[in-house]
Amino acid sequence: MPRQLTCPECGETEELTGRRTDEGIEVSCDRCGARWPRDTPYSCATCGGQDIHMRAQALTQYSRGTQLSIVGLHHVPLCAVCDAEMLERANQHKPVPGRYEPAAVHRREDGDGGAASESLILPR
Repeated sequence: MPRQLTCPECGETEELTGRRTDEGIEVSCDRCGARWPRDTPYSCATCGGQDIHMRAQALTQYSRGTQLSIVGLHHVPLCAVCDAEMLERANQHKPVPGRYEPAAVHRREDGDGGAASESLILPR
């Protein structure tokens, strides 16, 4: 499974560059200039915590008009602190909704789309 990389300084996920060194692969953020080894444990992009749990997220599409179908699953990291409500839902063997963006992957500001507002499955 490919790993989602996030800059530990600014939360950037797109503008990242890797280069091979004697110690392994070093990743650098083109946005803020931060550098870190690629093979480090996951850390939360919002709080920096290391208590990360991989849980299944639903891959969905509208198959017939407004009928939403789960067409597959992939795993996303959830922070035990920032994504606590969604982690509790996932621990009940319910997939993370496809539209949910984990705080462990995308830096969140206070009040910026918590689990309750992002867990809506039907279109708005």
